[in-house]
Amino acid sequence: MSPTGDDMTPFKAYARRLFPTALQTAACAAVLHTTLVAIFARHIGLESLHIAAISFLFVLALALPGGAVLLLTVWALRLGRTAALILFLVTIEALAIALEMYGFDIGLEDVSWQYGLITLPSAVVAWHGSVYQVAKHAGAKG
Repeated sequence: MSPTGDDMTPFKAYARRLFPTALQTAACAAVLHTTLVAIFARHIGLESLHIAAISFLFVLALALPGGAVLLLTVWALRLGRTAALILFLVTIEALAIALEMYGFDIGLEDVSWQYGLITLPSAVVAWHGSVYQVAKHAGAKG
């Protein structure tokens, strides 16, 4: 039993962080995507709100099942914080590249580097809101 009286297994701790972290990740990606579009278009308007809303919903739809798989992997393999961060970064970047290639029917050489400006910070937000917070609460290291 923990000092707080909460006998939560690590998997339950990850599961409890899934939805709030998915919301944070989706919000981060939506803001970054909208900002990049506004910078490149040199325009902020009603379209920006549409882009933000669509981005938020799209990322949330991916973050919930994808986050569950990532957290299950972290839990099953008993990954530490550093290994989990690498897993999050590589997996989310690979998914973004695959979705861009599929969605725009392009080859790997045509993938835009700007998506990294969205996916890398979003992956860190996802990791921090879930793995890092659970490890911090548990007092784990490394």
